[in-house]
Amino acid sequence: MLTGVDKMAALEAKVKELIKHSTGLKRRAVQLESRLREADAKLARHAADSRQREKEREWLRGRLRKVLGELELIEHREDDRQAGRN
Repeated sequence: MLTGVDKMAALEAKVKELIKHSTGLKRRAVQLESRLREADAKLARHAADSRQREKEREWLRGRLRKVLGELELIEHREDDRQAGRN
């Protein structure tokens, strides 16, 4: 049978173990929060990069449409000139 002193010692050991475990959990929570902030920042950077690339693609599409339109005009002029010669 456990004495009062033995019960108190066992309880104290359990409390110390809980405190140790709680400290470990808090440390892990801080690490996970830091990793989450880093992941959020990385995601924000990727989203910004993606938006920038989309803007660049839109600009390039516009430029290509313009160049293709100009080439088409040149072809039509050439076709008109050749049709006029025949």
